[in-house]
Amino acid sequence: MNRGILFAAFIAFGFHGTGCRQSPDPIQLSTVDSLRTGIGSVILTLTELDVTHYATADSILKDRRHLFLERFTDTLDRPTAALLGDQFKQLREASRMANDHIQVREEAEATLVRLIALRTDMSSGAMDTRTSANAIARERGTVQGMRRRVGQVISNYKAMQGVLERQPAVDSLLMLPNTNRLPS
Repeated sequence: MNRGILFAAFIAFGFHGTGCRQSPDPIQLSTVDSLRTGIGSVILTLTELDVTHYATADSILKDRRHLFLERFTDTLDRPTAALLGDQFKQLREASRMANDHIQVREEAEATLVRLIALRTDMSSGAMDTRTSANAIARERGTVQGMRRRVGQVISNYKAMQGVLERQPAVDSLLMLPNTNRLPS
């Protein structure tokens, strides 16, 4: 009988402990779900953008850097100088753009993990409404900032596509003889 009383007391306290938990606010849960969906689309977008464009551009610069520098010693007309200069600057930025792309994707993945944990904590009643609201506000700000950064990554990606599309025309300009060379 002593065991029965202990078991009953354990059950009573066990249910009492779970009865004190707050049920999660459905609006807050919906907000977290919406943020998860948004960050999921960000991750999908970043994954679909091929980072090999940046590696290709970086290798083009390494391979042709000396040709660019040689052409820059020549007297160039304005359109040629603008094209070569812009191309050189864009190629030079390829490595940084790739790192930014990878960093934003990793941060988005970490944000998704945090949002999943937040949803779990809220659903289990581990967080009160105020704590949940503060966490949601922080994550909402993170997701908004992430969307802006994704816009920049997309812009960089499109710019790099243009660089790679222009490269054949740039290569033909790089192969022209330098008219400012002194005779040997």
